[in-house]
Amino acid sequence: MQSRVIDNIKKEVIKMTIRKLKEMPYAQAHVEIDDNGNIFLFSYTTLVAMIDSEGWVVIGGLYSMTTRKHIGAFMREYANSDYQTAKKIYEDGYRFNMYTGEVVDI
Repeated sequence: MQSRVIDNIKKEVIKMTIRKLKEMPYAQAHVEIDDNGNIFLFSYTTLVAMIDSEGWVVIGGLYSMTTRKHIGAFMREYANSDYQTAKKIYEDGYRFNMYTGEVVDI
């Protein structure tokens, strides 16, 4: 029974590539990219932003000053944008498509 559960869990595991932010290599932040092309920003151990494989940027919160710096670096490196855009889409409850410029409610 236990081995069947473990086998099912193994099938659901998606490989992740883990990277540091180029602009902040010593920061307590990292980026995880899965095999589907989704990009996740973790500040310390909290998931704070993501870009899905279609280019939709979602910000989970603005948190501390340090985390805001992590979000800014993430936006510049992965979304060709800036912290002000991240702040605006979070505060207004939107998601932003970095490829098309489209903005929609979450």
